[in-house]
Amino acid sequence: MRQKLSFQTLQKKRHEKILFGLTAALLTSAAAANTLIPDVSPASSGQHVVINITQQRLFLYDNGKLSKIYPVAVGKAMTQTNLGEHKIGAKAYNPVWHIPKSIQKERNDGVKSVPAGPNNPLGPVFVRLGDPKLSLGIHGTNAPASVPGVRSHGCVRMKSPDALEFAKTIATGSPASVIYQMASLNEDANQNLWLAAYRDPYDKKNLDTAALKKALPLGQKRTVKPFLPRVWMQS
Repeated sequence: MRQKLSFQTLQKKRHEKILFGLTAALLTSAAAANTLIPDVSPASSGQHVVINITQQRLFLYDNGKLSKIYPVAVGKAMTQTNLGEHKIGAKAYNPVWHIPKSIQKERNDGVKSVPAGPNNPLGPVFVRLGDPKLSLGIHGTNAPASVPGVRSHGCVRMKSPDALEFAKTIATGSPASVIYQMASLNEDANQNLWLAAYRDPYDKKNLDTAALKKALPLGQKRTVKPFLPRVWMQS
């Protein structure tokens, strides 16, 4: 896994070689080790969950250090996952899905609940995310091909083996940050800079180019353009 440094640390660095990669955030789980990390300040003690909507990734930190990256599916533009600071809540294994009325209306099949089992969209576990009034959770799925993606009704969907591992690892009460960062800039062990720009599923148009420019070494000026599916190298 690459050494990852934040924007603030990168400001102090000078490099002779810069490698830029502008990519969409449709990475596979096999490439998780090469996923760029967002610019966050995780809790220095205990666990901290960070979900970056644009990357469709969940980052798990332990005592301030990144320990795991999971691909996830997040809410659609019409049913967005709530941004902000949350807490990990109660866990339910083999949950029954009590279908919200809004989804019942959308399904229009008269079904009000789905029992635990292979046809349950929550998969084998449901982990509460934030205030129960939000009806949000991090859970498994009966449709693993849908992860990663932007396709849920607001919950954070994981592949079921990942959801079980996450549920058994994460402590109830841990902080969980749902963020919307449209670009990541990391440094690898060879002092190359890697820049990834992601799609804007909620149409926020909030790419922070000023922060990216500040992170670049002095004397290395680059124009950052979002949404360009190109990869190139410049030395």
